[in-house]
Amino acid sequence: QGRLMNTTLGKDEVLIKEVTFGPNLFLFWLKAHYALTSKRLTGQRPNTIAGLIPLGKASVSQPLRTIASVACVTKFWFKRLLAGLFFLVIGVGVMMEASFLGGLVLVLIGLGGVLNCYTAYFNVTNNAGQELGCEVIITAQAEVEAFANEMNQVISEL
Repeated sequence: QGRLMNTTLGKDEVLIKEVTFGPNLFLFWLKAHYALTSKRLTGQRPNTIAGLIPLGKASVSQPLRTIASVACVTKFWFKRLLAGLFFLVIGVGVMMEASFLGGLVLVLIGLGGVLNCYTAYFNVTNNAGQELGCEVIITAQAEVEAFANEMNQVISEL
């Protein structure tokens, strides 16, 4: 038996692959950790409020036999882009007219919206149609796609 991200591996269970990726560019210290074993998908992803305020973790443990599909989906968030641009423009105006520090905070919030408007999503669907997964920064898309492909290969061989 081995230990994996606070998960005890069962009898005859073998670790196949582990991945770690960030769900947000600005909250770079928050990481999602997933592991594929010979019997299940297990891991943890951070919970956040509005994608910005960290609030604990969610644990995942899904037997491979109950997984219908695994995918990496990209998504463009138009509302995030608009909100980011709004805060950027307002922040620059505040920096020039009133308060440099206050404007800088608004500019940083705006940059967060603009930089996180195009994301990838690691998506696992079980046989009942329920989905689990987490948002991923777009720079980790290739790694997440490779993990999803490996999971699909392992599932197809069951």
